[in-house]
This record gives sequence, structure tokens and C-alpha cells, in this order.
Amino acid sequence: MQQKKVVIIGAGTVGQSLGYLLANNGYQILGFISRSLPSAEAGKELIGEGIATTEYSDFLLEADLIIITTPDQIIDQIATKLFTKGLVKKGSCLIHCSGALTSEILFSKVEIEDKVKYGYLSVHPLQAVADIKKGIKLLPDSFFTIEGNEIGQKVGKELLNTLGADYAVISSQAKPLYHAAACVASNYLVTIVDLALKMNQQVGISNEEALLGLAPLIEGTLQNIKEMGTVEALTGPISRGDIGTIKSHLQSLQELMPKNLDLYKKLGVYTIEMAEEKGSINKKEVENLKRLLN
Repeated sequence: MQQKKVVIIGAGTVGQSLGYLLANNGYQILGFISRSLPSAEAGKELIGEGIATTEYSDFLLEADLIIITTPDQIIDQIATKLFTKGLVKKGSCLIHCSGALTSEILFSKVEIEDKVKYGYLSVHPLQAVADIKKGIKLLPDSFFTIEGNEIGQKVGKELLNTLGADYAVISSQAKPLYHAAACVASNYLVTIVDLALKMNQQVGISNEEALLGLAPLIEGTLQNIKEMGTVEALTGPISRGDIGTIKSHLQSLQELMPKNLDLYKKLGVYTIEMAEEKGSINKKEVENLKRLLN
């Protein structure tokens, strides 16, 4: 296979991590473009090749792949600038890494003749990349989604197969719900843990102490989910129909944290449905629990 040439626009954690991985798997990184020249230079230094710049210039025309790893809100502006300046060669592929936006955002503000001669692609890792070292380590083991046109999908599959990453192809229509699922699993997990810490604070347990106790519980639960699936991994008072315990929870929350009571109830109602699916509670227990939480 002929070596693919890549330009990365956006030299943050994802851009530099992805650039490093591609450079070490047979791709040639032509350079980094960033609003911050030190960031672009850091990317160049990490990889050991290419140029570092803040300018959009003719070297982009050498690229087979242009990967945009900037914040979501400026992806369309960058793509428009590239096409307006004539810096995307036909047959090349324009890629962004947003989980929320579809690949069509790359053409949303510009009229392109022979659009089918370009690849356009969204490649999103289900991973929170906190820093570059972690990104380099975690991305190949992450699950990705691919969404784009025929050329883009081919490029995305080739790229992820090279990295050894697992992936699924989804439609543009599926993108919002897919991203909402990622938000629930990642962002709202942080929210729920934060709530648990504040509940512990109410009984005199510090965040540091609470995390020592909660972390193994969370990790054990995630392991159970991996091994058994969510329904079979469900434990706790709702799973066993322990109405008395749920009543005590509600009373305590009403007294000490009333503004969080509604959230607890909504999570509980969803959990009742899971317990019912598991078969760990009977019809009467389902009705009593729903009456209590509703």
C-alpha cells in the first residue's frame, strides 16, 4: 500500500495522540496546523517529522488525509476555509473526530462541484483522552464509530484496521443518539459519582475517604457488566424488592438533600424496569416500587 500523507489541524491531545499513532503505523505526517504555534511545534517534536504552522498553505494539497481535531464549533469554519482556498485535492479525504457532528458538517457552508470525488468522514473514539500519553496508550484499544460517504468509510476502516482498533459504521441519522449514549455513560457517570460523594459528605465522610470506598465498588460493577451484561449485573435494594430500604433512602434525601430527591426517584424507576427484566422482583413488588418512586 502506498504511504498515505496526513495533515492534522488541531494539535491538542487527540490530534497529537492520533498523529503519533499514525506515524508509527506507516502514515507520513506532513505537519500540524494550530492556532497556537507552540502546540503545533509540540506535535512535530512528538512525531519527529513534518512542519508546524498556524498558516493554511499549499502543502495541504499533498495530503491524502486532512484530519480536523479542533473543538466542534469551528470544524465547519475550517472545512469551509480549506475548500474556499482550494487546499483540498480531489481524491483526498477530509476527516473530523467529533462524536456529535456528522461528516456532512464538512460541506455545510460551501458549494462543491464533484462532491463525490472527495472523501468525507467522521471518526470518533469512545474514549476520554485526558492527556497525550494516555491517548497514545488508550486509543488503539478504544471502540470507534465511522460515519461518512463511501470513500470516507473505506479510509476510516483502513485507518482503524491499521491501528488495530474495533469500530462500527453508523449512519448520519444515528449520530445524535450515539453521542447521547456516550454522554450518559461517561459524563453522567461523573455526575452520579459526584452525587454519591455529596451524599457521603452529609454523613461526615470526606471525598477522599468516600472515593477510597466507592472506586472498588464502581470498578467491580463495571467488571460485572463486562462479564454478565447490565441486567444480570444489577444488584441492590430495587433488584431484590426491598421497599423498606428504598423508603429510608427517600426519607433521608427528603430531609438532607431534597433537591436531589427527584433524580434518585427517576433513576430508581428506570432500575425497576431492569429488575423486572431480570426477573428478580415479582409483579406486586414492581407495582409497589413504582408507586413509591412515582
